[in-house]
This record gives sequence, structure tokens and C-alpha cells, in this order.
Amino acid sequence: MGYYDIDDMLTEGSEIPCKFLHDIPGLGYLENNPGKPIKANAKLMLPYWLAHILAVVDSGSIDDNSENRMDDERSVPFIEMSTPESFSQKVTNAIKTDPVSLDLHSINPHFYELALKWCGLYSDKNLSEIVSHLLIQRAQEINNFAFSTAIQNKNINSIGSITSSNNINDNKNSNDNSNSNNNNNTHLLASSSFLMTLDELEKQVYKKSHESYKDSKRWMYQNK
Repeated sequence: MGYYDIDDMLTEGSEIPCKFLHDIPGLGYLENNPGKPIKANAKLMLPYWLAHILAVVDSGSIDDNSENRMDDERSVPFIEMSTPESFSQKVTNAIKTDPVSLDLHSINPHFYELALKWCGLYSDKNLSEIVSHLLIQRAQEINNFAFSTAIQNKNINSIGSITSSNNINDNKNSNDNSNSNNNNNTHLLASSSFLMTLDELEKQVYKKSHESYKDSKRWMYQNK
């Protein structure tokens, strides 16, 4: 990811449920209490870019009295992060049940990117296996849609060229073309609905796969 990668920025902005583990002066405005401290055990939603830093930083390392602490005193970070809704038990159960029909975009448009960050932070092997299974299952369906859409686009162009070059109105051909157009429209609507369920990473996979099939078809027809 580049420093100015927009998808990475949006992923970092995903809100994470957090619990403060200390009283911290001056942060009361986060709870609509300006000028007041935020109390220990206060629960707030924080963006990932801020939450993951506060969750790993040792609060004792910047404590003015840190030198006076007992050697065996356990350091405690500023906050504790809870599992985001995107990876809740409800979502993981849905993934295991039917990953292909899952509306991943409505869960989180940057689902995979956030999963990578979360699994890296907490070494969550179980979640990484679930997400890997999800991507493999959905990638197969994405590839099928990319291929069939490329074929449908070719057929639509072929029908259009035949119709424009033929001045004789043949009822049978007209009906065939009409049925073919109806089938094409139905497929395109289904494809549109499916694309709406993809997260941003999956959309890139679909785009690259679709372009690859189109380039392959173009090359085959040019070399006939």
C-alpha cells in the first residue's frame, strides 16, 4: 500500500469498538463532555488508525512516575480493542454458511483490507482461515461472472452488427434476437446485483479478470 492509497486510508478510518483502561485528562469531548477527563472503562468507537496505536502503546512508558513503578508492575495500554462488527460471530457464521451470497459491501466496503490489518495485529489464525476460505469461494464466482459478462458483451455487439447490416425483416430472426436480448438484459441485471455485493478488493479482481477475458477474445479474433 502506498502512503496516499485511498483504499488504505478508508480502511484505516473503519470504526472499532474500544474501552479505555485509564482516566485520561482532556479527552472528555469524545463523550460530549469538553474539559472533562475520559474515565476508565468508557466505551467508544474510534478509527482503526488511532485505536490500534493506543492499543499497543505502553501507557507506563510515558508516565511521569514510570521510574518509580515497581519492576513487577504490569504495563497496561491506553485502550482495549474489541472485535469489530465486520468480524462478529454472526458474520463469520454467515461466511461459513453461504459465502457467495454474502453482501460483503454492506458489511464493510474494505472488508479484506481490514481483515489483513486485524489478523496481523492480533495474529488471529482462525479469522485468517475464515477470510481465506471466503475469498477463494467468492473468487470462483467473480471469475464466472467476469467470463460470462465478456461473452454476453460480445454477443450483444454481434447481434447489433447483424441487425444494422440486414435490411430484410425476418420475423423468425427478429424473435430470436429479441429473446437473446432479453436473456442478455437479465444476465446484465444479475451481474449488476452481484457486483453491488463486492468489497473494493473483489471489484478489482472482477475488473482485472473481465479485462483479461476481453483481451483474450480480442486476440483470438484478430489471429483467425
